[in-house]
Amino acid sequence: MSSFQKRYSRSSGNSKSKKSKKPYYRKQSNFAAFKPGISGVFVSCARNKEDLCIRECYDLFDAYADLIYKSDDLIDVVDEDEANKKIDDDIESTIAKELAQMRRPHTSRRFASIQTGTDCVVFIKTNPPVDPVQLVHHILTDLNNTKQKKTRWVMGRLVPITQTCYANINDIKKLAEEVLHPHFYTQEEDQKQRIRYAIIPNIRNSDKVDRMELIQQIASVVGDYHIVNLDKPDLVIIVEIFKSICGMSVLSDYKTLKKYNVESIFEDQNKDQNKDQNKDQNKEKNKEKNKEKNSD
Repeated sequence: MSSFQKRYSRSSGNSKSKKSKKPYYRKQSNFAAFKPGISGVFVSCARNKEDLCIRECYDLFDAYADLIYKSDDLIDVVDEDEANKKIDDDIESTIAKELAQMRRPHTSRRFASIQTGTDCVVFIKTNPPVDPVQLVHHILTDLNNTKQKKTRWVMGRLVPITQTCYANINDIKKLAEEVLHPHFYTQEEDQKQRIRYAIIPNIRNSDKVDRMELIQQIASVVGDYHIVNLDKPDLVIIVEIFKSICGMSVLSDYKTLKKYNVESIFEDQNKDQNKDQNKDQNKEKNKEKNKEKNSD
């Protein structure tokens, strides 16, 4: 088994687990603060599975970060299970190991959980040299190309955030100038191309910013040269307002990667599998019917 497979299989391999009364993501006391000036990834998951989602993200993100970045740039996760090659088939022992793994402090300097205080949403902070947009694009592109599902607890979108600020219009506009500049203003004057773009705001647990004003202010930063195109954008400007903090990023291949939704990437594959299963079931039913007719 490759080192990549070992990483993500540790969090997704067990089929049974007990519910924790106090989820990992809530009971940890040493979470980094959700504040301006950080980068990371919003991850959607099922209710009461936030703790398992966090562990899975650590393993998945570290596995792909090993492929993108030099391994000696940062201290990696210590894999305590590597020493024990034997697989214990006893269910109680397996559950105990899984719970112990969840309680184990995360030692990677690449990633850190940030408490959101909201069900079904976790935030994984990224540290240099990790670029959250590059990391997530690499992960989703690989999943889309290989059609190999490598997540169990990540149940929706992976939304990378390049930078955060306070959720007020003045700070958001300053952040937009910083985040958008490399994508819209770095072309040579004689080679400028009109970029089709879309602005997608998502406001959660906040009434500090008006949605339309937000879109207008960001569009003013982009300027009139580039073209708004909601159907076939070259780039999508993601604006995530979460309580008192705003995060922003510029994403490519947004439609191709199913709006950065893991489940949607495998939706067609699941439909095909269901069709095959239904065909097999229908064949079995027909066989049974034929047997009954012949016996009569």
